[in-house]
Amino acid sequence: VLQYAGNLFSIFFVDPDDGAVSDFAAATRTDVGRYRAFFHSMLAHGVYLPPSAFEVWFLSAAHDDAAIDRIAAALPAAARAAADVKETG
Repeated sequence: VLQYAGNLFSIFFVDPDDGAVSDFAAATRTDVGRYRAFFHSMLAHGVYLPPSAFEVWFLSAAHDDAAIDRIAAALPAAARAAADVKETG
């Protein structure tokens, strides 16, 4: 689930049928093992994300087209890495 407000966002690996992650109790349902795999795959592709599944990401004018392209190129492998993890709770 992608949660956002303005230029701030977070990705939570939760059952999408559970709806939005709108409070801490909902955020604790995230599968941190999947986030860990996603994070390390992005890092291996030169994309530096917050190391915790509970931290917010920031998008700013410093993220030029080259940065966005690098992120977009890294996402498929990171999504596969997250999908390949057995649910960790």
